Amino acid sequence: MRFNFRKAVFILTIFVVLAGIHLYINTQNISLKYEVTDLKTKLSELKSKNRLLGSQVAKKENLPEIEQIAKKKLNMVYPENINYVAATKEATP
Repeated sequence: MRFNFRKAVFILTIFVVLAGIHLYINTQNISLKYEVTDLKTKLSELKSKNRLLGSQVAKKENLPEIEQIAKKKLNMVYPENINYVAATKEATP
């Protein structure tokens, strides 16, 4: 009878240890799933922000808009057309 009791306690102890290990692994798995979900959300937000910044850069690189800003806000104008005549020195006979 004593042998069966020890065997039962040993099996129960093994069962409790395995259940504890199983519980720990499941807890870690759930924690990692939450972390993955959080990181996916942050990645999505960063991609969205990156697209927004890319569109802002494209808008700033728009040459007609840059020209309009230069004319209206900075009062810039195109330079006047200046015609140059090339004069050469001719040899006198």
